[in-house]
Amino acid sequence: MATFTRVNPTAVTLGTIQSTLQLKIFEGVLSGSGTASAINAATASFLSDEIGTTAAIHQWKSNGLKVTVVGDGHALDVDAIAIRLGRQIGTGSRTSSGVWTFTDSTTFTVTEKTSFASLQT
Repeated sequence: MATFTRVNPTAVTLGTIQSTLQLKIFEGVLSGSGTASAINAATASFLSDEIGTTAAIHQWKSNGLKVTVVGDGHALDVDAIAIRLGRQIGTGSRTSSGVWTFTDSTTFTVTEKTSFASLQT
């Protein structure tokens, strides 16, 4: 009879996402007054095309200031999402881990979420 060793997760921790498929959850937030107003349905369509290749699920908040991405943990991290979406939204550069700063000083900040409950805002 075959044996197996459980490697992920090794123990369940209440309040923490348990992932067995290498899926990760990320949240991107636009803040500032310039580029932040640029996310509408048309812009979100371009962003969906960009991130859709590695994101299994993604959704923009109705005000256009926040996106939640569930995607391949091998292909995505906070920098990949910040850079890929940031350069589609507007001119700028990655200024620190997970942060894309636009030329008008608006920022797009991406964080990896460790709890579904933290998305409920």
